[in-house]
Amino acid sequence: MSEASAPVPWRAWYGLAVLTAINSLAQMDRIALAVLLQPIKSELHLSDQQLGLLSGLAFALLYAALGLPLARYADRASRTRLLSACLALWTVMTTLSGFARTFPQLFLARVGVGIGEAGSLPASYSLIADTFPRTRRTLTIAIFQCGGTIGISVGTFIVGVFGHYLGWRACLQLIGLAGLPFALLVLFTVPESLRPQRKEAGNEPIRRVFGALLGRRAFIHIMIAYTLAGITSLGIGQWNPSYLMRSFGLSMAQVGAWAGLATAVGSILGLLAGGYVATWAARRDTRWELWIPAIATLFAFPCAVLLALSPVVWMALTFKIVMAVGSSVASGVAIAALQAFVEPHRRATAVSLVLFFHSALGLGFGPYIIGLASDLLAPAFGTESLRYGILIASLFLPWAAFHYLLAARRSLQDSVN
Repeated sequence: MSEASAPVPWRAWYGLAVLTAINSLAQMDRIALAVLLQPIKSELHLSDQQLGLLSGLAFALLYAALGLPLARYADRASRTRLLSACLALWTVMTTLSGFARTFPQLFLARVGVGIGEAGSLPASYSLIADTFPRTRRTLTIAIFQCGGTIGISVGTFIVGVFGHYLGWRACLQLIGLAGLPFALLVLFTVPESLRPQRKEAGNEPIRRVFGALLGRRAFIHIMIAYTLAGITSLGIGQWNPSYLMRSFGLSMAQVGAWAGLATAVGSILGLLAGGYVATWAARRDTRWELWIPAIATLFAFPCAVLLALSPVVWMALTFKIVMAVGSSVASGVAIAALQAFVEPHRRATAVSLVLFFHSALGLGFGPYIIGLASDLLAPAFGTESLRYGILIASLFLPWAAFHYLLAARRSLQDSVN
């Protein structure tokens, strides 16, 4: 029986379902702050630069720094125990965010959330890659990432409604408490998949791991491309709710409904379509796993520009949907393609290395760049200055597409599995 047709045990699909739900909770936590930026700004009297720090650097600071050591632990020990502990920590810190009274307190609470979420994605991607064969890897990772999209879209709606009627503090507290039962679920019910390891894998020095990964140019170009695209997508994702409120006068509840729907439609369509198309195309030529992200990223670029320049709200939402399709196709397929350049015992570390730069630069500086540009342009454009911050952030997309193409050129030489 071929790898493609071999049945996958039901426990593997159950594990994928729980991991997908946890990814949904993580993304709901992140989008919550983005939706609540305006009432937080008003109550705590913050500038757009400070809001950019809260939504970006505060989270990314230790998320990026601790991602690598936690990923090393995941490559050597139990990934389910690590995931359970991280989930418990970030949900508690999200709850504490709702009690913050000053900018430093809220900043430190978001740093704590970043510590908790640092071990989540590397451990999850490693579990999925070791549970499912390569022929199913792109599709299963796309399903996992759909959980994040559902968390963003449903979370945008829930946070918009709760924030409107209950206030931003109660909203963060409720979202934080909702995640605690899942910490027990993953600890006691998700199977720890077996991973093929060489004898030296458990004690392999970190310099050898980095040397192997950074010696593959395809891996480096994927890492650069994923980071550059993240500056745009994560920056716009954090500021889009505020943009819709300021430029088009939408209420928080309206933003929750419409922005959540736009994200859900575009991202889920993009992730599933990208997973199916890449699975089909890669059987003919594995370089399609990198050509597809390059094409999709280029497709997202004019959509981001038109999103920023839209004169009416329906046009902005339409281009947000179309941009989300392109961005989701690219990110889903690229993370799956990354696994082909990494040995099984290095997968969590490899994903964490990519997420380190994606978080430190994409999530850390993407929202900040937009917020800074908005503050600098406010004297000339007033409340419309946020448009031009988004426009500036969109310029990173063509640069990202170029590196995906460079990765494709090295794909056949650098592939290890």
